[in-house]
Amino acid sequence: METSIPSFLLVLWLKSLLNWLVVVVQRHYVIRSFSGFFCISLALIDSLLSFVLTAVFYLEDFNISGWHFTGYNICRLAQITCFIYTMLHWPVFLLVGLDNFWKLSSSSTHTSWKQKLTYCAGVGLLWILAALYVFSEPDGVLLLGDDEKHQCELLSSPQSAQVLVALLLTVTGVILYSYAPLEKLRVHVFPHFGQQSCVVCLRRAMCTFLNTWTSFLVLMIVSQLLQIEMHAHLQLNVIWLCFLNSFSVALALCVHSFTSSSKKNDTITDGFCSWYFCFTYGADEWNYGQQSSDRAQDKTLYNV
Repeated sequence: METSIPSFLLVLWLKSLLNWLVVVVQRHYVIRSFSGFFCISLALIDSLLSFVLTAVFYLEDFNISGWHFTGYNICRLAQITCFIYTMLHWPVFLLVGLDNFWKLSSSSTHTSWKQKLTYCAGVGLLWILAALYVFSEPDGVLLLGDDEKHQCELLSSPQSAQVLVALLLTVTGVILYSYAPLEKLRVHVFPHFGQQSCVVCLRRAMCTFLNTWTSFLVLMIVSQLLQIEMHAHLQLNVIWLCFLNSFSVALALCVHSFTSSSKKNDTITDGFCSWYFCFTYGADEWNYGQQSSDRAQDKTLYNV
């Protein structure tokens, strides 16, 4: 898609502002997970890219240490970063999911400095690998732009639509499984688990996710149906990453309800959805959404 460079810079600055707004508001949660550290890195890279491209655009023609910068370099740098952004949707989605599965399996709820260091190294390595892949791709050809008219050809990421379709299929399958009359299938597939507790888990997890993200999900679906063109810089943003993180948490809780066989209290907070699941396996029971005060009150009433 052909984009005006001034409008691209404006949109990039607005995106950077939105990224930092979300990061600052969710600052207590972003430092606890891989998705949070990647959101911080994305905000930093977007801000740096906005500053560099704006400086080159307004200075137009200048030299720094023998390097000659013109308006052509704006388009070239924007296209290179655009190719890098297109490669990150699936890797980030998979790594965020693995991180949430690992946190549910871990006995510790505190994020240690070693984990944070691992997240930083993983995020940095992911960016480096994406950049190396783009530069080593023999078929990667930069598109032409019109320097005189301040126009630049930018690409959209097919991975964004692919991840969205996979997410919709998963949500649809979970809803059909948990609400459709498939008791015989449930017994054959998961015979050693309490069916009522697992089904309630699926329903509660999807309801919690959809209650928070329905508006954003509808917006994404409408934009895909109307084929609204967005370049890769816009498609990869902090809100989208938080959306994917909430979905991976819901999916991890659903899978964890089938794979665990011991009593375990799981508390995950992603800053958007309020997750609190109390698993009680072997009793066909699932307590959802009860705060500690509510559970204490129920216990008191029961004793009375």
